[in-house]
Amino acid sequence: MILYKNIGKGTRRMTGLMKGQKVNMIGPLGNGFSIPPLPSSANIILVGGGVGIVSLYPLAEALGPAPFSVFVGGKTSDDILCEEDFRKLNSNIFIATDDGSLGFKGTVIDLYSSQQKKFKSNRAHYIYSCGPVEMLRELATKVKFRGFICQASLEARMGCGFGACWGCVIKTVDPKVPYQRVCKEGPVFNLEDIAWV
Repeated sequence: MILYKNIGKGTRRMTGLMKGQKVNMIGPLGNGFSIPPLPSSANIILVGGGVGIVSLYPLAEALGPAPFSVFVGGKTSDDILCEEDFRKLNSNIFIATDDGSLGFKGTVIDLYSSQQKKFKSNRAHYIYSCGPVEMLRELATKVKFRGFICQASLEARMGCGFGACWGCVIKTVDPKVPYQRVCKEGPVFNLEDIAWV
């Protein structure tokens, strides 16, 4: 199954495809999330905004019986995806909408911040996220990286998918490797390794 948002030329063409038509695809590209040792007593937290929540669902399935919390955010209730899918797993789900039409009124990061004290501070924290760059930047400012393992799956326009064109680079805090490619070194990066300014 492929879930996508119809917002541009490519996705409009995909929407017009008929059953039985063939398409060429490249993927998966790069690397994925690092799963904590299971079974785990750690605080496992998934934070997704908009269609970004979709990439966290296979991770949630891979966690098996390990309990986790998932924070889902969107502009309106129409933007909340995969809610029922996550409810079928061993998850504690929190929902935020910017307009308050479903769940908490505010951003998903505001909601996560309001719930942080509920997670046991003497346990390791694994935070996995995907969503708009603004959301990930805000999450990076809210997280205490000491004792936290925070990974983010980034979205970028990819020209080639093989790392040759350097069209999907992000800036990092490492002066030795100031730029990395989302399609090759990513799309999953440690949140603290990204230069958000």
